Amino acid sequence: MRQLIASGNPDAKHSLNGRRISRGGEAFMGLQITKRVSGSVTILDLQGRMIIGSGNDAMALELRKLAEAGPSEVLVNLAGVAQIDSSGISTLVRSFVTLERQGGGLKILNPTGHVREVLELTRLIQSIPAFTDEAKAIAAFRGGVAHA
Repeated sequence: MRQLIASGNPDAKHSLNGRRISRGGEAFMGLQITKRVSGSVTILDLQGRMIIGSGNDAMALELRKLAEAGPSEVLVNLAGVAQIDSSGISTLVRSFVTLERQGGGLKILNPTGHVREVLELTRLIQSIPAFTDEAKAIAAFRGGVAHA
């Protein structure tokens, strides 16, 4: 089951093929978060830009809720993310540390293009486990069930 958690730009007036048109008429694509579960792993599918603002705030809030619920295993699917800034990186790092301390974990799935370059440049790709195969990422969690 998929659950839409957040859709980026609260100031958006119109939506066209996933693009948000802001009040100023400028094209803007916020962050859309869809939540699904596979076994004991919560998968957050992201679409858009993981940058400072309401979309990233919604992502941080969702990860905080999962952490507060007890040890959680979270897979963040970045396949649909076109851009990430320091705010998005901070959200991932903070959540990774919090979940690990609580006996859970956070892993990244499908970072591509600019997002992968940023994760490599900051060396996060070496600190936070990253995968290109969803089944393998799920199986890498302790007690995870490997099915896509």
